[in-house]
Amino acid sequence: MVSDETRDGERGSGELPESFYTVTLPRIESLAELKVTLHLHWLLTRHGGAPAVSLSALERDRLLLAGLKPGPGPRPVEEIVRQGLELAVTRGTFLHLTVGDGGDSGRRWYLLNTRENRETVRRLAKGEISAVEALGEDVGPVELIRVYRPNVFALYEQTIGLLTPTVAGGLRDAERVYPAEWIVEAMRLAVEYNKRSWPYVEGILKRWETEGKSVGTDRQHSETHLDSEKYTTGRYGHLVES
Repeated sequence: MVSDETRDGERGSGELPESFYTVTLPRIESLAELKVTLHLHWLLTRHGGAPAVSLSALERDRLLLAGLKPGPGPRPVEEIVRQGLELAVTRGTFLHLTVGDGGDSGRRWYLLNTRENRETVRRLAKGEISAVEALGEDVGPVELIRVYRPNVFALYEQTIGLLTPTVAGGLRDAERVYPAEWIVEAMRLAVEYNKRSWPYVEGILKRWETEGKSVGTDRQHSETHLDSEKYTTGRYGHLVES
C-alpha cells in the first residue's frame, strides 16, 4: 500500500512514487501482481491516460497479455490478469469499482487508490458526478455502484505481515466491535507511518473508540491532522509497538 502523500502526484507524470520502491515492491511476491501493477499504473498516469481502466480493456491489452503469457498448460492468460488485479487491489494499490450488476467485465473498473479517487467514487455513488467524469467513458445509466473491499484478514497479510493465531483472534474481535472501514483505515495508517504491527492498528482503533472518529465526508479532514505519535502516547500507548 502506498501513502497518499507520495501516491497523489500529478496524473500524467508516469513516475512511480518513491514509496513504491521502499514499501510496496519489497512485499510483492507474485510476478502477476508486479506486472499488472506496473502496467496499470502506466496506463493510468501516462499523458492523456484515462482516470480509470476497465477489466475488459485490460483483458484485451496485447502488451499486458504478452508479458503475462503462461507457460505450458491450459490456464488462460486472462485468469492471470485477474489474479494480479485481485492481489494489487487487496494490497491497496488500486480501487476496484463495479458499475451495474457486475456481470460484464466492461463494468468492472480500476483506479489508482488516492484520496482524490476515493472521493470521486463517493460522489459517483451519490450521483453528484457522471460516469464520464469519474471513469472517462460513458457506461450508460449508473444504477448500482459496488466498491470491492478485501476482507480484513487478506488485507492484513498483504499490508501488515504474517497472520498469526493471536492476530487472527484480534481481527475477529475487532470485526465485532468496529466498523469495517475503521479497521481498513487503521491498517492504512499503520503502513503510512511504517508501524506494521497489530498492536499499533489496535491502538488506533481504541483511540478512535474513546475520542471519536470522523467517518465519511469528514474523513479527509481528520486524516490531514493525524500524527503517528498520537497513537504511541496517551491512554493506549502501552498497546502500540514501534
